[in-house]
Amino acid sequence: MAAASLPDRLASAVVTARLAQNFLRSLENLSRRSSETTTRRTRYRKIKLAAYASMASAVGADHVWSRALLWKIRSRASLHRLPTKSHGKLRGRRRSRSEAGDDDDEAEELRKIVPGGDAMDMGLLLEETAHYIQCLASQVEIMRNIADSFSSSSSSS
Repeated sequence: MAAASLPDRLASAVVTARLAQNFLRSLENLSRRSSETTTRRTRYRKIKLAAYASMASAVGADHVWSRALLWKIRSRASLHRLPTKSHGKLRGRRRSRSEAGDDDDEAEELRKIVPGGDAMDMGLLLEETAHYIQCLASQVEIMRNIADSFSSSSSSS
């Protein structure tokens, strides 16, 4: 496997730095707004949402998965502002098995996992999946570093 070119590595480093900055800012905002009555499950959901929003906004609109993820987050936020009666089913229409044509089971699984995957052809799906995996790996690395930072600072106290 060939090594990534310098521009690709720099672009990846810039995205990772943006992701870390956005995520830390989101965590700071969450800690300011959280109350002691917030449940562990609610806190988990908010952190997960902040992580995904940070990742998608760090990448920007260059990738289908980031646009789909940001759209989904914004749609959920607007649904919470609407009266309960008007929620209805606002989800996008998923392709049926017959519409998928000759796609195999693995492609269908990818389409379910990658945000916006149900609207992509096979070539784009594979490209977007690779990029999505890279961003998820960066997200895990950042979260691991944050956890390590907190665990080392609490053990030295």
